[in-house]
Amino acid sequence: MTRQTGLDSGSSSLSLSLSLCLNWICIPHFAFCGCSYQRLNGSFGFQLWPNCVAGMLVNANWVLTVLWLCCRGFPPVGAVPCQPLAWRSFECRELSSLQDLLGVGGADNWHSLAVHNERTELELDSDTTLQLLSNLSDLDLSAVQQLNLRTRGFSSLPNLRHLNISGCGLAELRGSHFAAESALQQLDASHNRLELLTKDVLRNLRKLIYANFSHNALTDCELPHLPLLNRLELGHNRLVNVSFGVCPQLQQLLLQGNRLAQLHVSAFRGLHGLLELQLSGNGLSLIAQETFLPLNQLRVLNLSHNALDALRPNVFGAAQNFVLNLQQLDLAANRIRLLFDNQFRVLPRLQLLDLSRNSIASLSGGHFVGLGSLRKLYLQSNDILEIKPDAFAALPNLDTLDLSHNSLEYFEEQAFGGNTMTRLRRLNLNANRLKRLHPLAFSSLPYLEYLRLGHNELASLDVRMFAPMRHLQKLHLGHNALEEITSDVMDCLSSVMELLIDHNRLTYLSAGNDTFPSLNRIAIEGNPWQCSCFVELQQWLTAKRVTYLRENTGYYKGERPLCVITAVDYCIRNLQAARRQNVHAEFDEVEQADTDENDASVAAD
Repeated sequence: MTRQTGLDSGSSSLSLSLSLCLNWICIPHFAFCGCSYQRLNGSFGFQLWPNCVAGMLVNANWVLTVLWLCCRGFPPVGAVPCQPLAWRSFECRELSSLQDLLGVGGADNWHSLAVHNERTELELDSDTTLQLLSNLSDLDLSAVQQLNLRTRGFSSLPNLRHLNISGCGLAELRGSHFAAESALQQLDASHNRLELLTKDVLRNLRKLIYANFSHNALTDCELPHLPLLNRLELGHNRLVNVSFGVCPQLQQLLLQGNRLAQLHVSAFRGLHGLLELQLSGNGLSLIAQETFLPLNQLRVLNLSHNALDALRPNVFGAAQNFVLNLQQLDLAANRIRLLFDNQFRVLPRLQLLDLSRNSIASLSGGHFVGLGSLRKLYLQSNDILEIKPDAFAALPNLDTLDLSHNSLEYFEEQAFGGNTMTRLRRLNLNANRLKRLHPLAFSSLPYLEYLRLGHNELASLDVRMFAPMRHLQKLHLGHNALEEITSDVMDCLSSVMELLIDHNRLTYLSAGNDTFPSLNRIAIEGNPWQCSCFVELQQWLTAKRVTYLRENTGYYKGERPLCVITAVDYCIRNLQAARRQNVHAEFDEVEQADTDENDASVAAD
């Protein structure tokens, strides 16, 4: 490109303005006219490509004048470290005060401003600078490490709609910090050091829709009437008491991770539109009766990780015909020991109930009455010893039931009642103490797809347990005491795609060519296989292209035994005859020797 010279001194200011203008907006969008621009040693030149005027160099002074008229809406910032982000949106760095912007023309047209201060404290007060930014609608100060709000803060920004002051080190907010008729709709003041949130702080924010005060040091919260507030985040503070005014539009209230020990009956009055209430991780030990009665629109209630020893039936209301619209109730990780008959009677629309990680010992038929819509029931990690007949009979729409990590020794025939559970797809009985299962324990579960029975003490399987399960796809039987899986049991498992039989007492598997036609994944390690049987099993699995789960374990690396060599060179498929080969004892001896060797190696390291 030919260098352009001869710019007179009168155009130098215009040239500087144009330089900023071109850097801000003109160059990124100049391709539409087919032109290119370069600055060489303080001078300016334009080259117009063929679709403009091929190879033609234009007199710089003429171009400067035209482009100034095009770009005059984008003022130069001069020495202030600011740059545009989008139309009327700017980012500034290391400002000590907004007074630093006094020399900037066109700031009265800015709509959005983000300030990034890594080293500099930013001080704000109601002064002429803020009045200059009176059209600002979006202010982001979340990258300011230390913010000092003086007497009137943002009160000269009446048009401000989005304000982010998270992580600014604030210890106090006042009502005087906001304009009397503030247009603020979104306020994020999270991750600060705020200790009080009173009615005075929010009294001018009647248009507020979203407010986030999470991760502060709040000990008390009192809200005024906020007619438009939709979501309020108060999680991870130190709240011991809360009081909410009338907030008819509030749909989400997050109070998790505070220090609420009890809830009073008046706690949520005025929140009739609430859809989600998060109360997990508090110290709740008492909930007054009818506390949730005003929340007849509530969909999600999380009371997990508290100190509740029971959930009294009347916390939802005691009226005979009263019902709540609750769909999800999380009571996990409390201290609940007992469930009451009919305690969920007023929750006919509940779809998920989590009672895991409590201390429940027994389940009976009256505990889940009224939960006709329930789909998922989580009861894992309790102390359940007994499941009485018809315990789950009132749950016709149940599709997932988790009873893992309990103390069950026996599973009753009538646990699901006499009716067929047509929707149940997943049943988890993993990690109990099951020694046997009633032959008809699963007779009412013909559509079950996933059954976990691993980590129990099962020694045998009855064909009647699996005969109804023609849709079973995943069967986990690992870590039991099974010595044999009979051919008639395997014939019932024609739909099984994933089979875990690892870490049992199996020495052979009576699998024929037509056995497990859908199988594609298996786990077999940790059994005392006869080596002749193991070779045949491997060949059979290879022919079916079945994938070994956990094939990277020590069993397949020569670090742990895969099989035991017997006195005969063929596979013995008779349990009594296999026992006479002393396979189990030899396998246990080798396993123990390998374990001791590994322990010694670890100790030496």
